[in-house]
Amino acid sequence: MILLLNKFFLFLWKYFFFPIIFLIIILELFFQIIFNFDIKNLKKTILFFNPYCDQSYWNLEGNSSYNKDVYTYHPTLSLIKSKNKNLFNKSFVQDKKLIFYGSSFIDHEFFTPLYEDSYNFAVKSYGLDQIYKSYMITKDQFENSNIVIGFLLEDIDRSIFYQRNLPKLKYFKNKNNYELSNIPIVFKENLNTHNHFYIYNFIKNLRFLILNEFNYKKSKCKINEKKEIFKYFINNIISASKDLNQNIFFITFNFKDDILNPNWRYHFVKNYLNSKKVEYIDMSKMIKDDKKINDFSLSNYYNNRDFHLSEYGFNLLKKKIDIVIKQYM
Repeated sequence: MILLLNKFFLFLWKYFFFPIIFLIIILELFFQIIFNFDIKNLKKTILFFNPYCDQSYWNLEGNSSYNKDVYTYHPTLSLIKSKNKNLFNKSFVQDKKLIFYGSSFIDHEFFTPLYEDSYNFAVKSYGLDQIYKSYMITKDQFENSNIVIGFLLEDIDRSIFYQRNLPKLKYFKNKNNYELSNIPIVFKENLNTHNHFYIYNFIKNLRFLILNEFNYKKSKCKINEKKEIFKYFINNIISASKDLNQNIFFITFNFKDDILNPNWRYHFVKNYLNSKKVEYIDMSKMIKDDKKINDFSLSNYYNNRDFHLSEYGFNLLKKKIDIVIKQYM
């Protein structure tokens, strides 16, 4: 009996366990070479890490390029628009223009020409923390002004990282207050400071995707942290705007796939902004309302090149912004 068992285990080892272990070693070596030598054609970080949860995803992706004619380095915000540089450095007498803060939707080539006479502090890839900080740095120069803060719902997630497309500031909670870290911003070439077991990360990631309809946005990792810091930013913005007699309102953006299938971010932000009784434009609702009237498909509202709003979608937004602003004039 013992002899038979030994033969059986030897068989399993030789024809089952050993081949699997050998395959794992070969695959792991393959992945290590790809990531360590940054072989971009084979490097698929999204298969191993969740971009809404894992700092390692952004570290391995590395820094993105940016147009140095349009943007310039800022020690706290990473990048600002070059034309706005003086607005961060000194006070001036301004003429009650409309002031915009935000990320890629507010900084989009289809949107910015619609308000050329306005000040626009939005920068592509900003997280909600950078949007908040850009407002806090410049707010005192715009007393009695109309302030618009537009953000993609996923900008909430960006607040938990110290690196995304570029290095960025990070707020961390210390007892009952938030403190700023990772400043001044330093641009580093090599961000892969951790060793990874890629096979393990691949299996873990695959399991998550299978259980969540292959949608990373369904992740609720650090959800309480994300919600609390969102409230902190919004509460401080509202408080500061009252002190400066600013008319402030928010715009929330979604990507096309989230219009008909909203995730937890949409419901949370909607409920919280309603609870604060602030003016805000829900772009998702506006698109659905317009879609019913005109019988359009969702493709009419988004462009296929960068997945942001189409020219029609941005013009629809402008009409709504102008209506809201008129009540303050």
